[in-house]
Amino acid sequence: MPQIVDPLRTLRPLREEEIEQLTTVHEAVATPLAYDVYRTGDELVIEFDAPGVAPQDIDVSVEGRAVVVTLRRQLAKGPGVDVIESGRQHGTFRQRLWVGDSWNLHELRAHAEHGVLSVRAPVAVETGSRRIEVADGGEQSPSAAPRPAYEPSAHDVVVGDGASVHTAA
Repeated sequence: MPQIVDPLRTLRPLREEEIEQLTTVHEAVATPLAYDVYRTGDELVIEFDAPGVAPQDIDVSVEGRAVVVTLRRQLAKGPGVDVIESGRQHGTFRQRLWVGDSWNLHELRAHAEHGVLSVRAPVAVETGSRRIEVADGGEQSPSAAPRPAYEPSAHDVVVGDGASVHTAA
């Protein structure tokens, strides 16, 4: 059956709910955050983009071995505020990063400055490297001797975000 098109529809006034829908800025819910992960010395650093977000609107928590960052950027609202255009994303942003056992999440620190949230975790003390002696034939292996300080490699697995693994390359 052919569809009937009303050419005068665009000239008719819009209903109030249609106007509300057209003029409302729709906020994103649980949008992932942009981030970088790197190691500097004996510290894991995760930096998140957080421009225009006040520190009180940022939540950093640890759930098991996952670091969870949630932040909220709100569009200016209220009496006398007339949003002409909005080009930034607004709403709730969330990112969960699983961190390996090499990092001490009990000493996790977070700092927000110049639109960047920096989350830092030191190397865990109990995860030092050690040399394992290889026994010859049926001999028992002697106890492991301590190894000199760990030198990072380009192939170290640093952190995973559920779908991928990031390496310190």
